[in-house]
Amino acid sequence: MARVLLAGKDWRSRALLRAQLIEEGIEVEACETVREALNSLTNLSSLPGLVIADLFGSEHPSSDLELLANWAPVVPVWLLLGREIKPDRDPEKLGVERYFYRPIDMEKWIEQIKKRVG
Repeated sequence: MARVLLAGKDWRSRALLRAQLIEEGIEVEACETVREALNSLTNLSSLPGLVIADLFGSEHPSSDLELLANWAPVVPVWLLLGREIKPDRDPEKLGVERYFYRPIDMEKWIEQIKKRVG
């Protein structure tokens, strides 16, 4: 079964995305912060097919991005950013596979996630 690790402070968005992915047959572990999600990665018996981090509402988006970049060589990382979040560095140069800005077309995004985790 395809697996996704999801992190995001906005619990409504996190819950909605989690529920929609589960409906699509994708196993999802959801965490409130990037740090919690990355701690979870170290305890998993196998890596997920994708890590999705919603940095909207993050208190430390630049440091979260740096932490995610450390994992990017090991597991694909996608970001969801608010338009007001301007990372100090280009996420793709840090190894982040893709990044998206809010608002997002959830239906299309779910399809992209499904294709990625197959």
